[in-house]
Amino acid sequence: MRPAVANCRHTIYTASVNALHTLAAAWQAERAAARAQTHALRHATTLAARCAQGYALAQLEIDEERSAPRGRVSTRFLVPPRVDLDDLQLGPGDPVLLWAQRPDEASAIRGVLERREGQALWVMLDRGINDLDQRYNLDAETPEAAFDRGDAALRQALAAAATSDIGRSRDILVGSSAPHVAPPFTWRVVDSQLDAAQQAAVEAALRASDVALIHGPPGTGKTRTLVEVVRQLITRGDRVLCTAPSNSAVDNLGERLAVAGIRIVRLGHPARVDPELRDATLDAQLDADGASALARQWRDEAVALRKNARGKGGAARELWARARSLDRDAAAELERGAVRLVARAQVVLTTCVGAATALLRDETFNTVIVDEATQASDPVLLIAAQRGKRLVLAGDPQQLGPVVLAPEAARLADTAFARLATRFGNAVMLVQQHRMHAHIMAFSSQQMYGGALVAAPSVRNHRLSDLGVRDDDARAMPFMMIDTAGTCWYDERNDEASNSLTNPGHAQRVVAEVRRLLSRGVAPTDIAVIAMYRNQVKLLREVLRTEREAGIDVGTVDGFQGRERNVVIVDTVRSNEDGTIGFLADIRRMNVAVTRARRQLLVIADSATLGNHAYYAAMLAYLDASGGHGSAWSDEAEEL
Repeated sequence: MRPAVANCRHTIYTASVNALHTLAAAWQAERAAARAQTHALRHATTLAARCAQGYALAQLEIDEERSAPRGRVSTRFLVPPRVDLDDLQLGPGDPVLLWAQRPDEASAIRGVLERREGQALWVMLDRGINDLDQRYNLDAETPEAAFDRGDAALRQALAAAATSDIGRSRDILVGSSAPHVAPPFTWRVVDSQLDAAQQAAVEAALRASDVALIHGPPGTGKTRTLVEVVRQLITRGDRVLCTAPSNSAVDNLGERLAVAGIRIVRLGHPARVDPELRDATLDAQLDADGASALARQWRDEAVALRKNARGKGGAARELWARARSLDRDAAAELERGAVRLVARAQVVLTTCVGAATALLRDETFNTVIVDEATQASDPVLLIAAQRGKRLVLAGDPQQLGPVVLAPEAARLADTAFARLATRFGNAVMLVQQHRMHAHIMAFSSQQMYGGALVAAPSVRNHRLSDLGVRDDDARAMPFMMIDTAGTCWYDERNDEASNSLTNPGHAQRVVAEVRRLLSRGVAPTDIAVIAMYRNQVKLLREVLRTEREAGIDVGTVDGFQGRERNVVIVDTVRSNEDGTIGFLADIRRMNVAVTRARRQLLVIADSATLGNHAYYAAMLAYLDASGGHGSAWSDEAEEL
C-alpha cells in the first residue's frame, strides 16, 4: 500500500475512533440519566402519582399467559375500566417492571410492553408468575436492553476493520469519510406517479455504494419513495432490512409495502396493526406455516390444562406447570419456524434496536433502509447499520430529533443524517408535497425549507367544502390563528409534580372550536387536536371524551409525527406575562404540529407570549398578511 494511502486511512480511522469514544461517553451519560429518572420517579413519587402521570398502572389482573421464546412468558393483564389507556406514556417495546408489594421486591419481574388490546395489555415477561390470583402493579423501567445493544454496536464499530462493511459505514456515519456514488445506469420506474424529485431520490439510493440520504419534508411522499426503492432493490436481487427508530414508523412503511404487493416479514409486536399488515407479521406467518401445526396442538393442550386448573386448589400449580412445559416446547418449535421464515424473506421489517434480535444474528442484508433516520441517535443507527452492506437513510432534520435526557449527552442529538447532509450535501430533497393546502404549506416552506416546497395540483386549493362541509366565514382561511392574548382567563398553570402545563381557558376554546367544526358537518374522524404539553392533552381528552368516542384524536406532537388529518387544531398552551415559551423554542416541534393538517389548520395561541420569538413573530406576520389572524374575542366559537 502506498504511504499516502496508508496515512489517509490511518487519519480516517483515528478520527472515527475519537468520534466513537466521544459518542460512547455520551451514551453512558444518557444511560445514567435514564436510570436516575426511573429511580426518581419510582422513589420520589407515589404509585398513584405515577399512574396519574401515565408511567404506571395499578391493580392489574392476570387474564391469560403464553410461553414465548427463551423462557419468557407473554401475559395478558386486564386494566381497571376507570383507567384511560390513551394517557399511558408507555408504548410497544418499552421496558416495564411488574410487582405486587414493592418495586424493589425480589419477586418483581422485568418485561416489555407488547401491545394494547381494548382495555387489556399484553406484556412479555422474563419469567412466569407464581401467584396467579394476585393483583399486580406495573412501572416504567429503564430501557437497559436498548442501551446494551447500543453499547454492543459501538464496540463492533470500534473493532471493525477499515475495509469491512461495518468499517466503511462507521467512517461515513461519524463524518470521517465521504459517501461514494456509482456511475449512472439505466433503470425503469415502477410507480409512474413519482414526481421528478422522488425519482431522483430513488436513483440516488440505487447508485449509492455505501450511504444515501433522502430528505423528506412533510407530505412530500417519503414513504412512497422508499417503497419504490425497495421494489428496485429486490428486482436486482437484494435482500432488504427496513427499519425505523419507532414501531409506528416501521408499521407505516410496512403497510405501504404490503399494499404494493411486496412480501414482507414484520418482526416485533406493533401496537396497532392495520388489516393490510396483519398477515405480514411473523406471528401470522407462523400461524399459516404448516410446520407450526404441532406447536398449535401443544398450545391447545396447554389451554385445556389451564382451564382444568381453575378451582383445583393445590393441584392447580402442577397443572399450570405442565401447561408451561407444553408452551415452552411450542415456543421452541415456533422459534425454529421463525428462523426459517426470516432466512428466506426478501424484505424484513423491525425497529433499529430490534435489528439486534437473535433472529437476525446470522443474517446480512444487501441494503438497510432507516426511515425517520433523523430521530435515531448514532448508537441506535449503528445497531441497524451493522446488519447490511449499504444504507439508505430517510428523514427530515426539521422535524423531531432524538430525545436526549442528559446535558452531557447532547452529542446524541446530532444525527448522522444532519451531519452528512450539511458536510457533503448529498441529501436528495423531495419538494412536491401532497398533503397540505398551499396556504398551510407556505409558512413552513418559507421558515424551514428555504421556500422550496410546492403544493401538488391535487391538494393546492382543496378545502373542507369539497367534502360537503358548510363554509364558515369567520374561519375562511385554511390556516388560522385564534389569538387569546389579553386576559388572565387564558393563563397557563404549572403542575410542579409532573413538570407539565395546562391551560383550562385554551381547553375550553378547543372544545368550542371542535364542536363548531362538527356543527358544520366535519366528520369526527377528520379532526385531530394536538397539544404541546402532556397535561393539556390529558385535560383535553377528559373534556372531549364524547367527541373522542366518535373518532376525534387528541395527542401530543410526538404521537402525530408521520400522521395527518383533514382538520388539525394546535393548542400551544403557553400564556404568561414573562413571554416564557419553554420547549416551543424548538421550532422543529411546532413545524411538525402545523404540517399535519390537509385542509384546515387552526392554532390556539397567545401572541403576547409567543411573539418575541422570531419564528412565532414570522407566523403572526404571515397570518396578518393573509387575513388568518383572528381573535378569541371576536366570537365564542358558537356552533353553526
